[in-house]
Amino acid sequence: MVWTTFKVGVLFALGLVAGGCGFFAREEAPVDFWQPVLDPQEQRLAYIAKGDKTYALFVLNLAEGTERLLVQMDRDIVYPSWSPDGDKLAFMGIQEKDNWDIFVVEVATRSLFRVTTDPAVDANPSWTASGSIVFNSNRGGRWAAFLVNPDGTGLRRLSFDRSTKP
Repeated sequence: MVWTTFKVGVLFALGLVAGGCGFFAREEAPVDFWQPVLDPQEQRLAYIAKGDKTYALFVLNLAEGTERLLVQMDRDIVYPSWSPDGDKLAFMGIQEKDNWDIFVVEVATRSLFRVTTDPAVDANPSWTASGSIVFNSNRGGRWAAFLVNPDGTGLRRLSFDRSTKP
């Protein structure tokens, strides 16, 4: 209960900082082109926008001007990140209530894979040059940086507990 209240408070505060952006305060108009990221070849733009029922992941072909819905889930999606080869996108999404995890989608096929399944919040995925995904998580009650392969294997903690600096 305390954790859920904390998360709601953080999201509310972020909404205020963002100027009441529709992503956080549903009374506003939907946000288009939220969290835009270019693919490595700078030919496609991935972004978050309002889908049929929640915020979804879209890809815009910049040369053609065509938009394609890539992923729509029952709950919102945030923080897309392109793989180094431009074939996949990692993002943060929810399938169970209050459980943010990391997902990967193959852009060509729309094949979706859930990379993490921990009940902690797994956030802010970013691809490394070698093709792994680095992300934040509050596993064990403290925020830390983790690395995982896009198939969910090889999970390891990268950071130390700052309260007990090495």
